[in-house]
Amino acid sequence: MKMEPSFQQIAELFQLATPEESSAAPKARKAKGDTAEESAELGKQCLGDGNYAKAVEHFKTAIAQRDPKDPLGHLDLGGAYECMDEAPQALRQYEKAIKIRRDQPEPWVGMADLYKRYGRYKDSIERLQAAIELEPGNAFYHIKLAELFRDMGEPRRALLAAQGAVAASPEEPFYHYWVGDLLIQMGRDEEALESLRAAIEMSPGDDFLYLRATVAFWNVGRHQEALKALRLASDLDPSKNVYHGLLEVLLGKMELMDEATLERDRAARMDSYDRDLLRRLLDEMKFDKPYTV
Repeated sequence: MKMEPSFQQIAELFQLATPEESSAAPKARKAKGDTAEESAELGKQCLGDGNYAKAVEHFKTAIAQRDPKDPLGHLDLGGAYECMDEAPQALRQYEKAIKIRRDQPEPWVGMADLYKRYGRYKDSIERLQAAIELEPGNAFYHIKLAELFRDMGEPRRALLAAQGAVAASPEEPFYHYWVGDLLIQMGRDEEALESLRAAIEMSPGDDFLYLRATVAFWNVGRHQEALKALRLASDLDPSKNVYHGLLEVLLGKMELMDEATLERDRAARMDSYDRDLLRRLLDEMKFDKPYTV
């Protein structure tokens, strides 16, 4: 007769906590770190708790405990001040970090985020470009610059920056999606399909990618492919009623009335969020207003 391993044996094998250990009272948190690393960890725990003032105290202690040539403490402290919406103090800490070591991109990015938050786009661009020069292979910095340009209403510059992210990390589907989504916004749907195809090949289980492909296919007149992409999205996530709402509209537009009728029951279950999304999708697909959804 086979004997199944006990929970205790499984817990020991995978170094899991047993019920007795799990129910034990957590260790009391130290009031002050003995090293810079301990102080920084205490600060991060306080950030997680939402106790920003206490986090600032721990990060200041960590700075005092660190080598004066180490900028990490100022980065942590700047982040804590950001959480407190204390922009001048946060900027001061990032500037101190840069003064200690100008070759680290993180404080430049921190400053860029703050400047963007307060509408100082030119300053934000300059800081992000400085970070990219220091670490050109970091795709995240490129996409942050792309998002900034997109927010500024400069899609061409956003596209160039996003293409930098793709070049830096070609295996990441999000960056291909991002480029495709922007190209749809720019009315360059054929090119968008190339980027979305790359994203789908890398992440074939993401239903949202097929939805974006639906928009691009429809806009270039490839209506059958649009339907196929939308049905694939619905198959991947059958719970989303908005897919059935869009199918009903597209099938009706193609005068496939029997098929459109089959989508009607599920489409009727759309909530207000679904209906708002459907309106935005139909705007992208250049449907004439008014339309009923």
